[in-house]
Amino acid sequence: MRLISKYVHHALHLAVRQIPGWLVSALLLIWMPVPGIADDRILTLATWNIEHLAAADDKGCRPRDSSQYEDLRRYLDRTGADVVAFQEVENLSAAKRIFPVADYDIHISERPSRKFAVCSHSANNRLMQRTGFAVRKDMSERLGIRVVRQPDVRELEGDYGSGRRGVYLVLEHVDGENKVATGAPLHLLSIHLKSGCRYQAVEGKNSGPCGILNKQIDVLSAWINARDRSGQNFIIAGDFNRQLDWLSDAVWLRLEAGGKTGTYVDLEKALHGVKHPKPFNRKYPYAIDHVIYNQALDGLIVEAKTSFDAKAGKYSDHLPLFAVFDLSRFEERKQE
Repeated sequence: MRLISKYVHHALHLAVRQIPGWLVSALLLIWMPVPGIADDRILTLATWNIEHLAAADDKGCRPRDSSQYEDLRRYLDRTGADVVAFQEVENLSAAKRIFPVADYDIHISERPSRKFAVCSHSANNRLMQRTGFAVRKDMSERLGIRVVRQPDVRELEGDYGSGRRGVYLVLEHVDGENKVATGAPLHLLSIHLKSGCRYQAVEGKNSGPCGILNKQIDVLSAWINARDRSGQNFIIAGDFNRQLDWLSDAVWLRLEAGGKTGTYVDLEKALHGVKHPKPFNRKYPYAIDHVIYNQALDGLIVEAKTSFDAKAGKYSDHLPLFAVFDLSRFEERKQE
């Protein structure tokens, strides 16, 4: 995509040389980038539950052949996402099939392996479901950002000992050849919370899906509060398995209320209140995959470019959510 863009730019430059000066001025006004939306300072973050992505062909609860893996790889490349928070990926080998190591650094959960029962709709056995991030290798050069892996948030696995952990990265802004960290870092967390409690009550629940989610929300609230107390910018992306946009959703209110600490945290959510383009149940038409972030980042999000990709429904039972942040607005704020 970038090669095509460069070719088009070069062709336009040659064409402009052949036309009158007054028309050149008019064209420059038309093609001039919108302030604050320069491509070289745009960070596109996606979150996607890729539905039982396996390391081998025809394995797991969504068996795929090699051509389908290649189709997935090409799709992700076309999106141009800089950072992909993924869920339901078996292991590093599975991730490498769609995120080539030549182009991406892969950070996947250290969740230990265990055996699972047979799938509900397949004769195959269920495979591990790990969370993680795939990060474009050229992000340092293009955006002046380096990635520092942090320990997994193990507390999210609950009482299982082999549950779904959160994968935690810090994006540091770097300056010049010295790669010295500048500005405030950005804390990222990829999560996959317990299914089976999309809109039901969670308060007071100690068992079952809602009981597990109840405990996970306490852990997530503690992580949010730690970032807030330290004045750190953060983004949580993933499969919350919860319709946080449902009117007065108890989980969303609790996250903003700081869990059980009573410390209010002003959170924002990409596509807040927007109904899902392909709801599983039309009676409850909201998303369960979300990108949430602290209020200070709200001025950076490019809402016109933030959306679910409904065309990706053929690849997974979840749609990828793309949230676009304009990092140049950090600099604009410094100059104000």
